[in-house]
Amino acid sequence: MPEMTEEDLAFFKSRRGYYRIFKGIRDKYKSLGRIGGIVKLVNLTDDEREVLSNHFKRDYSRSKSASIDVSAFEQSLKHTRFEGYSLLEILEAYFGEKITSKKEDLDNYQTEKEKFFKELYLTFEGRESAKWIQSICEGKAVGVRAINRRYDRDKDALKKDIALVCNAIDSLPVYSGEKMRFSVFASRITRNPHGFDIGTECGNMFKWALCTVMGTGEVKGPEEIAELYYRAGILIDEVSNYVTLSGLIAYKKGVPDAVFEAAYHSSQVLQVPLLQLSKIDDVRSPVNKVYVVENPEVFAELLDTCQKRENRIPPLVCTFGQPKLSSLVLLDMLYKNKTKIYYSGDFDPEGLSIADRLYKRYQGYLYLWRYSVDDYEKALSDEMINAKRLSLLKGIKAEELKIVAKKMAIIKKAGYQELLIQELISDLLE
Repeated sequence: MPEMTEEDLAFFKSRRGYYRIFKGIRDKYKSLGRIGGIVKLVNLTDDEREVLSNHFKRDYSRSKSASIDVSAFEQSLKHTRFEGYSLLEILEAYFGEKITSKKEDLDNYQTEKEKFFKELYLTFEGRESAKWIQSICEGKAVGVRAINRRYDRDKDALKKDIALVCNAIDSLPVYSGEKMRFSVFASRITRNPHGFDIGTECGNMFKWALCTVMGTGEVKGPEEIAELYYRAGILIDEVSNYVTLSGLIAYKKGVPDAVFEAAYHSSQVLQVPLLQLSKIDDVRSPVNKVYVVENPEVFAELLDTCQKRENRIPPLVCTFGQPKLSSLVLLDMLYKNKTKIYYSGDFDPEGLSIADRLYKRYQGYLYLWRYSVDDYEKALSDEMINAKRLSLLKGIKAEELKIVAKKMAIIKKAGYQELLIQELISDLLE
């Protein structure tokens, strides 16, 4: 078929009545994938009535709407100066674009997308990062929906960021047994200390890639993110993230750490930042037990009483509420040595949730310390728990805690460690 001449195209362009008719036929083609079907127009203009009257040889001058048979409209071009063109060619010339069906558009989109990710996969084939790209292709990667949306929005920028993230995944400090600060690692890969900051598109994608290759699923909240990065050998907030402890000995390459050892023999409390903890290989309790409390005041009271009555300090850890990464790193090392971990916290939905997570994490070696219904009733305060907070109790999995959670749902009051101090002291002294 010959290309439409400028004169023939000008004929259609100069007559305003064709626009909505052609647009309707184009939309119908996209839907059906062929020329055909019925196009309905309402609120016809005079120009549209004139076009329809000329094509169908009938009077549309009083019509307010019309149902246009597309095949019949195409036939109306026969025996006219335009019979050398197909209706599709006229539409493509009129709109200045190749007109394809929705199915063709989708097929082309999928083909281009597959090519995009395949090229990236081949670039990093044989490396750890290729597994992440493969997971994106399979729709299994954490954050895959956001990655696909970004492909639709700006695939050039996406390609650049994926390359950076792949280089990061292939260069994680954990592979060489090292620890590296977050900003230093980001600078090494992106030449920008903020290149992988959480909240930026590249930073979020790096987090999703870590979740995927480490098999954690989506992580949320600063503590979960810090733990994920720590597992990769990347340190976040290693100074203000600290754990308070007493009565424990730490080792570096089998040699006792001088600070821990001095604190142990002089019965002193240590506040150990993640910065220091990350340089330690092993932590042990001389009695193969450790007592963990949520509240700093309870920690101090237990410590003082043991020192006064027995001139010794117990193996004791304070988490200050929700355990920070430093606390988890410490407990992980104790757990690895099969240390018995006795945990005591507050009786409220948040406190039970913390105990439940720790119980699951250190299964077989974590013992719930003073978490019976009797203990709850002794620790009761006058503080009422609202329905929103009580709903957290539905997620409790440990059977011992479920019993307490059931009672709490009935009483709807919080209980606090401070009201159990005498019982906790008795347990320690025994």
